[in-house]
Amino acid sequence: MVHDRGTSGVACDTTARFELVCWEANHGDFPNVDDLVASIMGAPTDPSIQVAQNTSRSKQLVAAQARLYSDAKDIHNARLLLVLFFAFLTSLCAIVFPDARSYIGAVAGFALLGMSLVVTSVEKRRRFLAVSIQEEFDTGIYQLPWNGMLADRPSSVAIAQAAKRYDRGRDANWYSDTGTTQRPFDVLICQMTNLGWGASLHRLWAALLGLALFGIAAAVTLVTWLLHLSFLDCVLALIVPWLAPAKELVDLIRANVDSANSKESLERQIVNVWKEGLGGKNILIETCRLIQDRILHIRQSNAYVPDWLDSVRRGKSQATMDSIVAAMVEEAKFSGHA
Repeated sequence: MVHDRGTSGVACDTTARFELVCWEANHGDFPNVDDLVASIMGAPTDPSIQVAQNTSRSKQLVAAQARLYSDAKDIHNARLLLVLFFAFLTSLCAIVFPDARSYIGAVAGFALLGMSLVVTSVEKRRRFLAVSIQEEFDTGIYQLPWNGMLADRPSSVAIAQAAKRYDRGRDANWYSDTGTTQRPFDVLICQMTNLGWGASLHRLWAALLGLALFGIAAAVTLVTWLLHLSFLDCVLALIVPWLAPAKELVDLIRANVDSANSKESLERQIVNVWKEGLGGKNILIETCRLIQDRILHIRQSNAYVPDWLDSVRRGKSQATMDSIVAAMVEEAKFSGHA
């Protein structure tokens, strides 16, 4: 929510109290009126996001959410690999042992069904726990109230267990340094870079999955030509077994494109709020909470990007995000908000 700058101290306090009532009616208790007034007046976040994100507690939260996201990805990837394996095995048996085609197909079908029922539930629990831990991290360092309507707070035991299993060592400086940028502009910077980082990876992964789908089609065509298969044999031995993997890839491509679009759309909305704030309008911290609600929703349905791709692109992506943050901090300074 955005309000015009230039009100008196009394009017500002009255506005803050009115916003507090509205907030409590929709989200629960706001920390206190003084925090809300401070958000209107543009006081710097204290402690700064840079300091808050590097406490031992924050590092534990980062490690825990990273480990759980990786767990969910590993489960998802294992299911996908099993689909590919059974497709290959069915095609091989259909060509070498055509009489066993129906038996292999039945075994593969039951195996995939059983794995889907068990694995999908475990994967979903890991993902939602990771999302809630990441939300705990964000709301802590941003000093935002928790929205219990969208997520349950993670337990300390779950956080500690997941963090203990994390071994990649990337638990510090999760967000680029926003310097002396005033609140809530520092929060907006972090929220926007979070979205921008993920969108580009989703589009790259979608493109690579498209190449994999094309590779399957090319392989089917090549095997049909080399073995001189008839159209019927091609359909039964190659096309039918690979329909399930092809559908998985199409769904993954669509999910990654949707995730990229959602993040880019929200990023544009944050830019609009940013520009309005720099132009002289007061931005309530409640606006950041509403943006965080959208981020939380995106994370709960976010498409997976493999860890190896993130590692390959990390250096370039980090340099890009650092340059964006530096430009925004400079813009905030020029406008008198740092």
